[in-house]
Amino acid sequence: MKTLLIIIQNKKDKSRLSYQYEIEEFKSILNTYGIYDTLEIVIKINEINSATYIGSGKVEEIKELINNNNISMVVFNKQISYTQQRNLQDKLGIIVRDKTFIILEIFKQRARSNEGKLQVELAILKYKLTRLVASSNSYDQQYGVFGSRGGGGERKIEYERRKIKDRISIITSRIEEIKKSREVQRKKKLSIPLPTISIIGYTNAGKSTLLNSLSKRNDVYADDKLFATLDPTSRRVMISNGFYAIFSDTVGFIRELPDILKSAFQATFEEIRYSDLIIHLHDITSDIEVQNESVKKILKDLKLDDIPLINVFNKIDLYDNIDNLKKELAKFEPIFISAKNKVGFDELFKKILEIISIKWKDYTLTLSINEFNILNNSNIVFITEKNFIKDDNVIVKIKATEENYNRVLKLLYNKV
Repeated sequence: MKTLLIIIQNKKDKSRLSYQYEIEEFKSILNTYGIYDTLEIVIKINEINSATYIGSGKVEEIKELINNNNISMVVFNKQISYTQQRNLQDKLGIIVRDKTFIILEIFKQRARSNEGKLQVELAILKYKLTRLVASSNSYDQQYGVFGSRGGGGERKIEYERRKIKDRISIITSRIEEIKKSREVQRKKKLSIPLPTISIIGYTNAGKSTLLNSLSKRNDVYADDKLFATLDPTSRRVMISNGFYAIFSDTVGFIRELPDILKSAFQATFEEIRYSDLIIHLHDITSDIEVQNESVKKILKDLKLDDIPLINVFNKIDLYDNIDNLKKELAKFEPIFISAKNKVGFDELFKKILEIISIKWKDYTLTLSINEFNILNNSNIVFITEKNFIKDDNVIVKIKATEENYNRVLKLLYNKV
């Protein structure tokens, strides 16, 4: 199936972002969906046309392209309304889709956990709800539904809309239940006195590969595809002698992530909110400036831009001249790694400790054996080092937040 990719360029958009990059990203999304035979065109518009998005003149240009190149489907890089989609299909005579539809289909294929599947279904239903319009002839028939709903019968569109809204309500309730369960799990996680670090970044930057390498395990699904993983995964990783942190990866970002997806995956993004630190993982072979701006915008939209962040550049094994790159990217205060080959982790841990230590400080306590046993069995603080000395005392070194340290003092001496 040969597909025409339509990249919309609004003439009023003053962004310096590369439209060639937009084309390449869009092609990657289509490739992930399973479409490889493509033709691309950039269409410049002054404003959105309510009937066709691009205006009748541009529609005729596209129709000529379709006829001359045996095109079977058209996909827009922007979300279009149902009315626009229907009008375009009538005028062009072939299937018309938008980026949101394609991404939702990919997400449907990739969701593995119960929560992930529910979040994707919620997004799909919300998308479908926007496609139901009263003017569609196919929805004019009546359903014989008697009672309080619809009187002697309700139109098919009303019936379909009600069905979707009912299903949305059920799924939302289930997600809320999972959210409550996650809250309990989060409290348990927070009761374990370890810092939490979220790995974020563009899809296919290598987040899952990094988590596998850091944890020295290979049980997080990783693939060289967009949106390879949708479900957040956490692992405990030792970042210095005797001191650990909880690392989590998240769903990958893309430029202009559809609002429907932001909303559906709100529970997943909330995990980032409880982080002590964010690792923004960049693919060193990509358009760094474009992707960085996209991620920054998403973090700001989700009100996550106040959490400490470090920029880590992955895949240095694919780059020849790192010295030049260090100069070019100096403003990012970059850390360079190869997640695949486990290169650069010492520098990464050093930077993590530098930031974490602002909140997580070192304390030394001299305890009796009894006090040590109480502390050791409490799970309220992480002991990094212990030395038994004369007179049945133990010198204990801990790394803790001020809050955790006060809990220790209250536990041992009943004082804060």
